[in-house]
Amino acid sequence: MTAYTIMKAGQYEDDMIPKLAMHAFRHAFNKACSVATVVYTKDLRLVQRDTNGHESMIQDLSHAYIAADHVPKVLKRHKKEAVV
Repeated sequence: MTAYTIMKAGQYEDDMIPKLAMHAFRHAFNKACSVATVVYTKDLRLVQRDTNGHESMIQDLSHAYIAADHVPKVLKRHKKEAVV
């Protein structure tokens, strides 16, 4: 038998989730940078950061990005009609 708890969150907790996620990611990124070499994108470039903090550009990725205006909107939310 599996036991689980249903947790109800208020509006404040729901609003804090994105902020806490960004904080957790930033902390994990800084921890990873202090332990190993990390490769990530920054300013449309592929960047490699060493454990000593030295950053070197690996590749320019500006050709891989497209403007969001040209992307078709696939997901559309439809209004639900109440059945009487």
